[in-house]
Amino acid sequence: MLLPAIAKGRTAYAPGNPDLPHSFTYTGDMARTMVTLAADDRAYGHAWHAPTPPAVTIRDLANRYTDLTGQPRLKLRALPRFAMRTAGLVVPMAREMAEMDYQFYAPFHLDSTQTEETFGLKPTDLDVPLTEIATSVNATLARRMN
Repeated sequence: MLLPAIAKGRTAYAPGNPDLPHSFTYTGDMARTMVTLAADDRAYGHAWHAPTPPAVTIRDLANRYTDLTGQPRLKLRALPRFAMRTAGLVVPMAREMAEMDYQFYAPFHLDSTQTEETFGLKPTDLDVPLTEIATSVNATLARRMN
């Protein structure tokens, strides 16, 4: 939802309150955790959270991205809850997002301390995935221009 608005210099609409803290887990950290836990008997029979950096707001995340890419900061507004639920009647992805929207209407903190201490894993700094996303976006735009 954010990247198209950033690319076009438009206002973005985020589910819930864009100023509430939210934990974001890098998919690389998720994959590394799954591989580590699959090979370690201590993991069996327990629930583990992948290493996740401290929670940030969606607004902070968007600002980090635009600062990193040298783009103007994004105007960000809250998307009314009914809008995603209504869109979900005909758009499968909106339906899935509406099902998970509880994560965006209250602070959503994930504590991965136990995983980090038990298996020696650490979360990747958020600037790494943001840089990867920016690189991917630039590559996609370059392909479209050819």
